[in-house]
Amino acid sequence: MNKTQNLLVCLIEECSEVQKAATKALRFGLDNEYEDYCAPRKVLNAELIDLVAIIEMLEDNGVIESIYQRDLLQLKKAKVNKYMKYSCAHGQLV
Repeated sequence: MNKTQNLLVCLIEECSEVQKAATKALRFGLDNEYEDYCAPRKVLNAELIDLVAIIEMLEDNGVIESIYQRDLLQLKKAKVNKYMKYSCAHGQLV
């Protein structure tokens, strides 16, 4: 395995951990601590930081271009907001 492959494996792992943290937040609430698990909001934040760190390492190693492209980020946000409004209009999002 080379460095790029290792970083890609790390990316996959971090994405999985973000998914897990997000599902725990949906199941238990963002701020509800349960058993020995701290508040899902804190866990989700920590996992997102880990993910961004790996993304930055991928950028630093020339595997991907910078994801911090304001124009593209704004386009994605606009698209998400468009479909959130659509969902609201059709009673799927309150």
